Amino acid sequence: MLDAIEAIRRNDYQTVADSLDTLRDCIEKLSRLLERMHERCDPMVFYHQIRPYLAGSRNMEHAGLPNGVFYEEGDGKGSWRHLRGGSNGQSSLIQFFDVVLGVEHNSSGNAGQHSRDASTGRDHKPVGFHEEVRSYMPEPHRRFLQHVSRMDSLRDFALRSAVSDEQRRVRQSFQAATTALAEFRSKHMQMVTRYIIVPSRRQGETEGVNLAAASTRASSGKGAGAALTGTGGTALIPFLRQTRDETLQAGTGPSNGVIDGRQITI
Repeated sequence: MLDAIEAIRRNDYQTVADSLDTLRDCIEKLSRLLERMHERCDPMVFYHQIRPYLAGSRNMEHAGLPNGVFYEEGDGKGSWRHLRGGSNGQSSLIQFFDVVLGVEHNSSGNAGQHSRDASTGRDHKPVGFHEEVRSYMPEPHRRFLQHVSRMDSLRDFALRSAVSDEQRRVRQSFQAATTALAEFRSKHMQMVTRYIIVPSRRQGETEGVNLAAASTRASSGKGAGAALTGTGGTALIPFLRQTRDETLQAGTGPSNGVIDGRQITI
């Protein structure tokens, strides 16, 4: 994809289109792999035995952590910190897809809440969730994403007015890549339903409370997973749906989820 970005300045439509087609194939392979998760991981095992270790201390009031976790520094000194748990948004690879395709995410994960610095615990003005969680990535990964984001825009190049067949092919390849990424996110929501929402409705069948599950108990009577909190501290389904819709918009602008005549749904 870096070759594709460099090809923009040469108006090398062939290289750009071929690279976008390769990216689409890569994303589609990831989607197929994601659908095979059930082969090696049972939803109830994931929810009760694996997910608790992914939970953070952000938005975990229902789990008994209204102030987050206290980090002691010795001599009675320390600070309370709200840290996010594991999240797909922390993946350097997924964020790379977003950057090269010009996908812009605006949600902070929880409406009306302020961002809290992971190292100091101090409040800041709201920032986008995906931007915030870059601070949880390895520094070389974060610098790489920053570098790519400053390069020429594939999206602008692909979506400008097409007057030739090669320009139209670039546009089609770009839209196919964004569609593939949106479909990947739709499959992610389907997995969330199977591995988090459904098991959360069956919590009464098991004993004990863990950090990841506790925040769902207070909302167990609410439908469609709307009130559930992800391990990353986000409003689970609303956040994932917005992220998917923003991916669609990168390819076509506002379109009610329709690309090339296909309706993208959860």
